[in-house]
Amino acid sequence: MPNLKIQKIDANIERSLAFVNAKTLDKFKIQHSANVKIKSENSEVMSEVISTETLVEPGFIGLSEELITKLLSKENKKVNVFARKRPHSLEYVKNKQTGKIWTESQIRSIVSDICVGQYTDLELSMFTLAQYYKGLDMNEIQFLTQSMAEFGTTIDFDEPVYDKHSIGGIPGNKVSLIIVPTIAAAGLLIPKTSSRAITSPSGTADTMEVLCDVNFSSDEILEIAPKVRGMLVWGGTLDLSPLDEIVIHKIEQPLGIDPHSQMLASIFSKKVSTGVDHLVLDIPTGTGSKMPTREEAIQYAQESTELGRRLGIHIEAALSYGEQPLGKAVGPALEAREALNVLLGKGPTSVLEKSNELSGILFEMAGLATAGQGASLAADFIKKGKAKAKMEEILGVQGGNPNIKPEEVEVGEYTVDVLAPKDGYIVRLSNVAVKKVAYAAGTPSHKKAGAYLHKKGGDFCKKDDKLMTIYSDSEGRLTEALNLATNLSPYVLEGMILKRISSGPKV
Repeated sequence: MPNLKIQKIDANIERSLAFVNAKTLDKFKIQHSANVKIKSENSEVMSEVISTETLVEPGFIGLSEELITKLLSKENKKVNVFARKRPHSLEYVKNKQTGKIWTESQIRSIVSDICVGQYTDLELSMFTLAQYYKGLDMNEIQFLTQSMAEFGTTIDFDEPVYDKHSIGGIPGNKVSLIIVPTIAAAGLLIPKTSSRAITSPSGTADTMEVLCDVNFSSDEILEIAPKVRGMLVWGGTLDLSPLDEIVIHKIEQPLGIDPHSQMLASIFSKKVSTGVDHLVLDIPTGTGSKMPTREEAIQYAQESTELGRRLGIHIEAALSYGEQPLGKAVGPALEAREALNVLLGKGPTSVLEKSNELSGILFEMAGLATAGQGASLAADFIKKGKAKAKMEEILGVQGGNPNIKPEEVEVGEYTVDVLAPKDGYIVRLSNVAVKKVAYAAGTPSHKKAGAYLHKKGGDFCKKDDKLMTIYSDSEGRLTEALNLATNLSPYVLEGMILKRISSGPKV
């Protein structure tokens, strides 16, 4: 196999690609788009080979800065290129497609191979889709969770750790930005690691990043969190569950899927890695959510609590209303604004009440409130400004402006209003349609994009009242979002009389 010198390619390349001169490929009988292993003195990566006539000279291999860093190498250093052999664990993935049950050792083998980069993107798709269509039983989910945590970084705070997690799926669910400072203000430790958006217009990390830095090392979190009692950070930089970040970035986000078993393993592997002892799990349920029916939500809650029991985590699962977006703001910057308003005692009642209820459950788990009284205690922390003061402290230590006002959060400069076509009551507001409109506007990549919902389900509106304002930092994306809103009709309006049925005229 060839011994080639590294040439840095000055390009932002998300995929693992290696550019090699066509003459070099011919010499060593390597085909264009073949998968190879690139090995330096200190590390190795898997990559797809791209043939080029002019970009790279013979005897060199063109790599992005990210791949060079992964190889722990430098430009002009030599690397060996080997023909790739399919990992043996791929046979287990194929077996799952025929309904076979994975053993603990098979799962460890799969996770190990994925974490060290042995799987191509197509093979990762096989692994993810096998779970999506065939599912895993509880033993398999437990083994997957433990293996994912085993191959990642572990953070040990040496004291009880509290956490809140939502399975997501509904737009506008920004309650973590209210819950974390509320819990921390009571002196409980809640170093929340969050994901970026997978199936919603903004993940907690996306929203928090509007206000401050969310990229911290495990050592920094170990130093900072015990002092301020709470943080909101992105888990992707911590390597808590390497497999999870690989699958989310390469498969789940592009395909817009979140397999049931992978979702459970994703959540709880990170909780194991960060030493979580007490967790409140938010499970939104209703049409347009990940759990459309109450029965599905209850089953998921039972599975979660059982998995928590096996892993030594005390879990309280809370089924929450998920028939429509939470609050009025959808999109990172708009949601950051709304969260700050709620901490000031303003903002939508739905966001405040949900935050208080979930915070209250954690207070009850900690023994700070008796059963049923936790929400009142949480409300008191908001009312007296203690949660807001704690959020200011958290923003400060995470490099943000602790004194930022909601109206100072910048949102998209291009806006357009969606107006009511007639008088009527809003009988339905579609989660799916709102998400699609927000995506079209640019979320979550463009943090200033999103939608503000002037009206929600149950509200009355008159013809030409504002239903929704769409925000974007691009006129083109704004137009696309408006066209989508017009075609999808997120709002369904009806009068008080829904339908007339007559017996016919009197004979």
